[in-house]
Amino acid sequence: MKQYNIDRPFSGSNRRWLVLGLLLALCIQLSAQVRQTHRFEMKQKNSDDYFSLINLKEEGLALFRETDDFNGPARIWELILLDTALNEKKTVGLEIHQRHQLIGYEHSKDHLFLLYRTGETTKNSFSILDIEISTAREVSRKEIDPELDFRLTHFTKVSGNLIFGGYVSNEPAVLLHDMESNQLKVLPGFFQKDNELVDLRVNQNGTFNAILVDRSLRNQRKLVFRTFDETGKLLLEDVVPIEEDRTLQTSITSTLEREDLLLAGTWGERQGKQSYGFFAMPVDPFAEQKINYLSFGELEHFTDYLNPKRAQRIKDNAREDVMNERNPSFTAYVVPFRIAEHPEGFLLLAEVYNPSHTANPYYNNPYYGNPYYYNPYSLYSPFWPGYYPGMRMYRPYSFGNNQRPPEDIKTYEGVVVAFDPKGKRLWDYSIKLDELKKPALEQVTDYFYKESKVYFIYKEESDLHIKVIDVHDGAAVEQIQKIKTKFPKDEIRSDREHDDGVRYWIGNSFYIWGYQTIRNVDNKDDRIRDVFYVNKVVAN
Repeated sequence: MKQYNIDRPFSGSNRRWLVLGLLLALCIQLSAQVRQTHRFEMKQKNSDDYFSLINLKEEGLALFRETDDFNGPARIWELILLDTALNEKKTVGLEIHQRHQLIGYEHSKDHLFLLYRTGETTKNSFSILDIEISTAREVSRKEIDPELDFRLTHFTKVSGNLIFGGYVSNEPAVLLHDMESNQLKVLPGFFQKDNELVDLRVNQNGTFNAILVDRSLRNQRKLVFRTFDETGKLLLEDVVPIEEDRTLQTSITSTLEREDLLLAGTWGERQGKQSYGFFAMPVDPFAEQKINYLSFGELEHFTDYLNPKRAQRIKDNAREDVMNERNPSFTAYVVPFRIAEHPEGFLLLAEVYNPSHTANPYYNNPYYGNPYYYNPYSLYSPFWPGYYPGMRMYRPYSFGNNQRPPEDIKTYEGVVVAFDPKGKRLWDYSIKLDELKKPALEQVTDYFYKESKVYFIYKEESDLHIKVIDVHDGAAVEQIQKIKTKFPKDEIRSDREHDDGVRYWIGNSFYIWGYQTIRNVDNKDDRIRDVFYVNKVVAN
């Protein structure tokens, strides 16, 4: 009779089968956790322009694009409204003057606001369209003329007012437009030389934040954080000194989901475009504040996209740099995209990328730094290739042009860093990418956090990449799903990788989109079809 060692019940081939069984169970568990539940699809002709997607949260999604139809000097824009199950609710045509350029949008309950630039670059005037979502009816169309040489970089909405951020004579300015009275006013305290407006963001309680960073070469440079009510009245100001040998390159704020506010972004050396690491700082104007600096080498998983030996050297050097109180030796191009609250603090999403200075002809064009407008501080801002998250720009290339610039930006990694309410790092995790290429700096990854699990997701051609990480033990499971098609016998022949993406939606859901050529031999009338699609992805 064969004897078994009760201390080692599995050995040899038995142990291998156990490991394979556990891996299979994990894959099955992951498959059940992340599912593609719904799909919207419509045929796309070669002459059709590309859709822009607008997240309407609980009210669904809006799809928006130019058409080739005109009514006199007006071009017809197609607006399609989808519900959260990706069912088509309404489709309407909006008449927009053919010379007007769409530059941003905002969304509030049952209303979608579309912002157009109507003037030349030397004299900026705007038009704002108010669309009622439930009926797809145009409620109003207002013309806004600042009557000064105002260069727009930020746009948002709070209550019944529109907030514009930008520059007048290379000095930051914030304008507030009352939609009911159609009056425009300039908020005081922003016209400061050598300062950059780096963030303008609305809070959950109907207030909004502005961040200024001193870019001067003198000592005693500072970061200025301000919160205003819906009328532009200053409620809070927090001024924090910046260390002499350091520069804050980017900063975004949380949005007061609870009682705490956190500023987070990247830092580096003066005149440098690459970053040394992340910084975080809680807002507290009643106490002396200190910015918490964190180098990339101090993070546990930031360097996972690199060769393991190089990654370890960077971490070792980072420890020595901290001990000797010197700036890190490792730098990277990093851009933050999203900050959100979680039960223990805050989560910052950022991506590591590498720009090419030769491929994209718009790269060194100052009007390409913040799309359609000039930002005098584009040297310091990582958004110079063409993206600013708070601006809610549709895409980095001009509307009405379905020809893409050459491949320019390679994205290597997405990373999420968790901070406590004091701005101290709790943990970090990353997802390695296969050097995804985009014509400009665009968000490639996104995440969802629930019950101590981080769900990373990104799209590469016809594949959906998923990584689920348990923050307690660091256990991670990865899977690749094929993009789910409309019919069982659909075969994806091609997928346009430059015109696709993934974004967090609401609750535990994402939406992914793109353009595909699909073959189905059972469909005699339409065996080959070119489509635009949106899929809903749910993480359970």
